[in-house]
Parts: sequence; structure tokens; C-alpha cells
Amino acid sequence: MQWIIIGLFSLSAILFLLSFFQKDSNKEIESQVENMSIQMMQEIYYLKKKIKVLEEEFLMDSHKLSEQEIAATASKALTRDDVLSLYEEGYTIAHIADMTNSHIDDIEEMMAN
Repeated sequence: MQWIIIGLFSLSAILFLLSFFQKDSNKEIESQVENMSIQMMQEIYYLKKKIKVLEEEFLMDSHKLSEQEIAATASKALTRDDVLSLYEEGYTIAHIADMTNSHIDDIEEMMAN
């Protein structure tokens, strides 16, 4: 009986010592997940920067409506929406009338309707 207890005790001591040298697969997986999350965060940051640049470019392009383009749209058929969009962009009624070769009263009438 003593030999069995001593054998089991020595076997448990050997297994205990082996557990220190055994690779921990959880640490390896944890490291991989951490590296992937860092990579994803970097990619998200890069994409957000890229989206911000594209939005700024789009806004600048939409605000750079040249007077020639405005005059070209005015020559087709000036609509109330065109006048309102120009007014919302910050142009005065007098400036809109000059750009579209229209009379100030016509512009004011379009905006009133």
C-alpha cells in the first residue's frame, strides 16, 4: 500500500513539473487574437482617415460650383430648386441674379413660391 501511495505521489510530482514546460495553447491563440485586433484597429483607423479625406474633397468639389456652370444651368431653365440651392450656399439674391442673367425680382419671386 505504501508503494502505491509513494508511486502516485511521485507521478503527481512529475506531472506537476511537466506542466511548467508544456506549451500553453491558450496563450498562443490569445496572442494571435491580440495581433489580429491590433491589425483591424489599424485598418479601421486608416479607412476612417481615407473617408475623411474623400469627404473633404467631395465637399470642396461641390462648393466649387463655378459661375460658368451656374450660368450654363441658368441658360437651360432656371428652377426654384437651383435658386434655393445657390441661396443656401451663401450667395446673395443680387449675386444669383447677376450669375443667372435674371432680374432680382424674378429671383425673389422664385424664392417666394
